[in-house]
Amino acid sequence: MEPEDVDSILDQANRLLEAGKPRESLECLDAVRGETLSGEDRIEWGSLRAWALSELGRDDEALALLDDLLEEFPQSAHLLGTLGVVLSNNNELDDAREALEEAVALDPRDEVALANLAFVYEKLRDYERALELYDRALALGADIDWILQRKAATLTESGRYAEAKTTLRRYLSLVPDDASQWIALGILHSDDREYREAFECYRQAEKLDPESAALRLNWGVTAVRAGKLRTARRQLTHLKRIEPRSSRWRLLQAFILEEQKRLRTALSIYERVLARRRFADHAELTYAYEMAMDFFARHKLRRRCQRLLAQAYRANACTVELCEAYREATGPHVAEAYWYSFFVEVDYRPGVIELRGRNGASTDTPLRVVRNCQVVARDPDEAVDLVLSFLHRMGETNATLREFVGQEPLEDTYLGLYELEPDGFVSDPPPPDEPSASP
Repeated sequence: MEPEDVDSILDQANRLLEAGKPRESLECLDAVRGETLSGEDRIEWGSLRAWALSELGRDDEALALLDDLLEEFPQSAHLLGTLGVVLSNNNELDDAREALEEAVALDPRDEVALANLAFVYEKLRDYERALELYDRALALGADIDWILQRKAATLTESGRYAEAKTTLRRYLSLVPDDASQWIALGILHSDDREYREAFECYRQAEKLDPESAALRLNWGVTAVRAGKLRTARRQLTHLKRIEPRSSRWRLLQAFILEEQKRLRTALSIYERVLARRRFADHAELTYAYEMAMDFFARHKLRRRCQRLLAQAYRANACTVELCEAYREATGPHVAEAYWYSFFVEVDYRPGVIELRGRNGASTDTPLRVVRNCQVVARDPDEAVDLVLSFLHRMGETNATLREFVGQEPLEDTYLGLYELEPDGFVSDPPPPDEPSASP
């Protein structure tokens, strides 16, 4: 095959991938026999093929292909960057970080590798490092639309809401037809009690996607907060029509009833929602738990908060929002504390959302599960004690500290669980001569 024909096929395969058509891209690449290529053409062909395979959920094939190619080209920043993306897609975040760090070390001006490495750090919750890398990628001319959106999300997660709003407005000046991000900006304004600005964002989103359930739900919640119950009821009508089988319109209805001081009726709605056996997805379930916990916490129903926390734990729904409401209702208030993050290991039990990485369990039935826990405490010993005692109350056995991740100072806060990741890495126990970590 002539070199110009190879270039044409690789360009077409890349365009198809960027257009979200991995199957068509893979079929395009099949027109080239990869073993006949050499140098940069072989690297590009393999990178595109691995990317397409990963997008199709065929991660094992993608990783095997990249491993073979890296035997041939161990110093290829391009292949290492692709390996990092595939590993990240497969939630093998430590390995992804290692591959992308190596790629960036080989080519410090590769803005794509920098942006992908930033995204891995974002997923690892190292927000400061992620923001630093996003800014470096922007300075080198990376895809500004995508990075601004991710940077805004990272700023939000790190609590820098004013900067998040500024970044999101910059993004929307470039991509004004993104309804989901108008909603995200509206939520940020709503959380800061900037209701007029929030309503304007929702109106922009309505022009673009009037049938968005997320729009109607968040508009309704903001309207209740602003005391605009007529607007809230109008959004409730839209939401019920759009999602008649969802629990979300019932939760909005309960929020409106609470504002009307009809607490007994609102409580009965929360109880009915929590008794549901089926939710559309995990996001609907966690939102129901968060709204219910907010209600129970606001009205000092401490025992109900405790039962709901246990219920949320069994459903892998101990989110930041749920735990924050629980801490405010049940935890002691302190002037100064720390946010701690670490991995803990417990005996395996069915029910955890399992991740099996390249270094995962070697047996069909794993014996241990590793999960990330985050907690607010005054010192590391208290943090470990809070988490291990919580896991014991939840029925877990042989809980041990596996790896300390990081800490950040906090002020004017409540002690207790901050978040427990819903998924866990399944693993075998350490060898006899490899002791478990201790506090």
